[in-house]
Amino acid sequence: MANYTPEEITSLVDNHYDITEPLRTRMDDDHKLYRLEEFDAGEGYQAYTSNEPQVYADKLISWMTTAEMVVRVPYNNSEREQRENNDAKERFLIGVLKAADDRLTAKFQPEIRQQISWYTCLRGWYAGRALLVKDDDGETYVDIQPWDPMHTYWAEGKHGLSWACYKTLKTPSEIKAIWDVEVKGEGAELDDDEAINVYDFYDSEDNIVCTDEVILKRATKHGSGKVPVFLGPVGANPMVQSIADTRNQDTIEDYGESCFKSSRDLYQKHNFMMSVMLELTARSRRQGLKVKSRDGTKTLEEDPFKEGSEIALGQGEDVEPLGLLEMARESGVFMGLVAGEMQRGGLPHSIYGQLEFQLSGFAINTLRQGVETILSPRLRALERAYRTIFHLICDQYITGAFKSMELSGQDQNRMYFREEITPEMIKDAGDVEITLIGQLPQDDMGKMSMAQIAREGNTPLLSDTFIRDNILGLQSA
Repeated sequence: MANYTPEEITSLVDNHYDITEPLRTRMDDDHKLYRLEEFDAGEGYQAYTSNEPQVYADKLISWMTTAEMVVRVPYNNSEREQRENNDAKERFLIGVLKAADDRLTAKFQPEIRQQISWYTCLRGWYAGRALLVKDDDGETYVDIQPWDPMHTYWAEGKHGLSWACYKTLKTPSEIKAIWDVEVKGEGAELDDDEAINVYDFYDSEDNIVCTDEVILKRATKHGSGKVPVFLGPVGANPMVQSIADTRNQDTIEDYGESCFKSSRDLYQKHNFMMSVMLELTARSRRQGLKVKSRDGTKTLEEDPFKEGSEIALGQGEDVEPLGLLEMARESGVFMGLVAGEMQRGGLPHSIYGQLEFQLSGFAINTLRQGVETILSPRLRALERAYRTIFHLICDQYITGAFKSMELSGQDQNRMYFREEITPEMIKDAGDVEITLIGQLPQDDMGKMSMAQIAREGNTPLLSDTFIRDNILGLQSA
């Protein structure tokens, strides 16, 4: 590794920010939608902010966090010892995830899947580091930490990442507590409420942590043969260039899209139309008034809209309502079109339980297919994230540089285990497969009928294994 200085690291990060600024700006704007930032209808006008973006994103995140995950190392026709190693590797990976989740929850953070689900939905990317670390006693623990893609910086090498860096803001007291380094300003100590840029930098060999000027953690071997970072976009959209683009800046914001990609502009139009309706509704309660007087200076001291109010008028003075404004006749049709496009770009209202009648099996299957169009790219991204995490952890563990770990969890048969799994047990095991099955609406009776028909007769159309895996969706390890 090159002996990076803080100035070199900040330069690399700043250069990558310049290239990817449109992408990060889009991520920040999408987060404002999710936070339900108040719609600006203009000063003095009623503003309406729809909860649609937040409810829609939370529904997708919920499906991702409740999807059934199958971690499987296929058997084929392996010898008994090989099959036992494959089983040990399955339990090792399940135990690693549980240990990492326990570590995150102890630090008041959501679990790995919850964080990655949130980022893939709202950022359109996933990122993080996956390491095995030795504590002061030489014992091994799992450090899997998801990162916010909006503050993750990287460069590609010949075979993947050449470096990756996570930039965060921390106070002087936090820096002192974590790295035991006092960061001072020019000639004086910094106030504890001042935020300082902290760079957590990795290449294929070392890890270094620094501020803009001070090294907090000197270059340390991280024990992985590659950059120990998992990173990737959501969806099938590749990184493309337009004809006039020289640095990808007009297309990079489309690379790894959030769940709002089809509706972010529609939300603004919906909020505008609803704000107009809210304003007109408010005016129906308190209409504008026309006050006549001889010199044109008369004002009303009392609220004329309160029940039983009295207004004293002199000769030649009068008070008249200005009348109510009405929306254009086409407003209702336009709002219906916007609502329909929002459903096509997101989730139909029926998925939230707004049903006026019972759905048929065909309608349920059609609804499921529409939902899978939105959910599937994010589940596939979550699978890729887990696959990279597993490869990074296994590659580090089988080097023999770490002590054996005692892990616990529930295996694929829902049986609890707690055992010590050595590097030798997983060294020669097969490759891992990760599958996430979304718990979406489905026609259970139709599936059972189809399964029964497929295995009837002396020569069944399909094997029991195919029926269980592909028709009934009963995944088996």
